[in-house]
Amino acid sequence: MDAAEIEALKKAKAGDDESFEMLLKKYEKYLYINTKSYYLADGDRDDLIQEGMIGLLKGIKSFDFSKDTSFKTFVIMCMRRQIITAIKNSNAKKNQMLNTTYFSDEESSDDKIYIETSSNAEEEYLYKELLEEFKKYSKEHFSELEKEVLDYLLKGYNYGEIADKIGKSNKVVDNTYQRIKSKVKNWLKD
Repeated sequence: MDAAEIEALKKAKAGDDESFEMLLKKYEKYLYINTKSYYLADGDRDDLIQEGMIGLLKGIKSFDFSKDTSFKTFVIMCMRRQIITAIKNSNAKKNQMLNTTYFSDEESSDDKIYIETSSNAEEEYLYKELLEEFKKYSKEHFSELEKEVLDYLLKGYNYGEIADKIGKSNKVVDNTYQRIKSKVKNWLKD
């Protein structure tokens, strides 16, 4: 990692869009390489590329200079994990880890199983830290309807099922989902 890249990374962590764009261009080829051999059941390659960008954002946000880790290796791992997670979620239509962690204040047996099988303690720590930040953000910025729709989405319900459960139309659920996505993007930028 050269001095210019270190400086760009520091600026990107601080929220500088220009530095993020520079890092995105530098690591863009890895996005395409990592999405080439994957298939998203209910999406297309652009969706996988977006997931890779989210992984890049997370990598920039959570990279720790004090660790003896290569940024390139770390950010590629973050992109790949985000892509694989999106594929798994798409295939399973749910995200059990988020369900158990996000909606429970106490540690459940599912959390313990995940901790015991996690191959990297640093990843586990970063994941939990990000999740705690997201929980705090969602409590402060999401309306009750958004929280309710998010709860059902994380449990694997589709728009029609959610609309039936909350007594609203599919359009209301879709609009709420779009607001949730927008707020999540803002949270990732911050």
